[in-house]
Amino acid sequence: MSQLSVLVVGATGHQGGAVADHLLFSEYCDFDVHALTRSPESDRAQALADQGATVVKGNLIDKDDLNRAIKAVDAVYCVTTGGNGGADAEVEQGTNIAEVAADAGVTHIVFSSARGAERNTGIPHFEAKYAVEQRIRDLELPATIIRPVAFMQNYEYQREAILNGTLASPLDEGVSLQLVDTEDIGTLAAAAFAKPEEYIGETIELAGDEHTLEDAAEIFTTVTGTDVEAQHVPIEVAREEIGESLTMMFEWLNDHGFDNNTETLERDYDIDLTRLETYLHQHGWASERNQTNK
Repeated sequence: MSQLSVLVVGATGHQGGAVADHLLFSEYCDFDVHALTRSPESDRAQALADQGATVVKGNLIDKDDLNRAIKAVDAVYCVTTGGNGGADAEVEQGTNIAEVAADAGVTHIVFSSARGAERNTGIPHFEAKYAVEQRIRDLELPATIIRPVAFMQNYEYQREAILNGTLASPLDEGVSLQLVDTEDIGTLAAAAFAKPEEYIGETIELAGDEHTLEDAAEIFTTVTGTDVEAQHVPIEVAREEIGESLTMMFEWLNDHGFDNNTETLERDYDIDLTRLETYLHQHGWASERNQTNK
């Protein structure tokens, strides 16, 4: 089998980084990994270079940058983020990548969207990702769409507060939040590139675990050795703290939510998905007395 070259967009972020790592150390085949980043001098970019990736400087808004990067590879992994530019910037990024990939004749594009993107939620970053999905389909690109739920890595932003005993969220009481480890996105993307005949044309809604806020607090308590209490943040307070777009997402989750079947995903795609307790042990949340492999 000839070596497949893959451009990983956002290779220094959580998602793209996980994909790059799983391609560089793939169990399937020897991938030629190209890592697109705006900051090739960063520590993460240098680490990827040390591991064998070709680091490519590029901006998703600049089609000339994308042309140079994509013409050098067979396939593309794409993740977008609005950042300060919001949903419009995210649509522009994804559309640019899709159009350049189509012009270059790539053999496969894997796009990371969002669970619920297709449901007309009105949530700006969901709508942006669905617009990119639609552009990929309009261009008839050979594509796999991955729609992940909320990331377990998001808890890292609350680490101090959780270790001080409070797990806060705008989730309503009794509402379950589905979660996924970005490492599982990396695993699935590597499988998709290695076995395109099985994955092209697939839309995969990806979740590895789900918990109510109370259930999650119990898991944090067990793993950390600290008594962690669930705190349901009123929506209006959340709107002031996390902004309108994320607040809209939590309002929608409280009213609708997701119902991915983890066991079915594991069976259909031959993947072992990460549970929250395992993630916490793997990422240094455990107290000294709880330092065991899960």
